[in-house]
Amino acid sequence: MEYSSYRNRIIAVVALAATLFMMLFSSIYLTEHASHHCKDSSHCPVCAMMVQCERSLRTLGTGVAVAVVALFTFMLYTNLFQGYSFKSVQTTLISQKVRMDS
Repeated sequence: MEYSSYRNRIIAVVALAATLFMMLFSSIYLTEHASHHCKDSSHCPVCAMMVQCERSLRTLGTGVAVAVVALFTFMLYTNLFQGYSFKSVQTTLISQKVRMDS
């Protein structure tokens, strides 16, 4: 059980590092080739790589926005219901001490 938890943490760190690596180098590639202009963009490898970098950054940006909204909603509901305690209230005639003489 402990080995599985350790392995999951390593996988999470590697995934995070890969995501940050992709974001960093996609941004660097786009800034270095921002002034790239060619006449035949359908066969240009630089243009193809720029399109791929833009798509990956756009996709990751959308995912981050969704994750932030989900985290905010979770934190809101956690704080909202933190002090809530459920109390079962069952009122009966006996608990109200009603006299049942006929």
